[in-house]
Amino acid sequence: APTRGEVRWQGKPIGALREDFSRQLVYLGHAPGVKDDLSAAENLSITCALAGLEVAPDSVREALGRYGLPAGETPVKKLSQGQRKRAALARLVLSESAPLWLLDEPLAALDAAAAKVTEELIARHVARGASVIYTTHQEAHIEGPVRVLNLEGAGA
Repeated sequence: APTRGEVRWQGKPIGALREDFSRQLVYLGHAPGVKDDLSAAENLSITCALAGLEVAPDSVREALGRYGLPAGETPVKKLSQGQRKRAALARLVLSESAPLWLLDEPLAALDAAAAKVTEELIARHVARGASVIYTTHQEAHIEGPVRVLNLEGAGA
């Protein structure tokens, strides 16, 4: 909960909207948030199902492929930190319908190619009229209507 004021979505406090608000957003935290014993495809399929998105196995494979990940049986615990992050970010490929993405450090632990894919997904999402709010300590290269809030040196 905010320490002051309130958070509103489409003119209504989010606390009153509950699941209606949650269904309209994608949240990806700083940590990848994947289950170690599941494959990248299993993680992505389950995450989408929990969000109410029906996705075909071909779509899951395509989303993972966009990030250079195989859709095989390898558990994510055997993947590098960057690959684990890409496995989580593949959800963005399948989440075009969500009007709000909240992303915490989406570019952390990514190589240049994966960072470019992420920046392109963000730019396309914004170009569709959706909103993306994300934090970063890195230089981002997002084209389109962008508003940057620099919190460096901001007190609590």
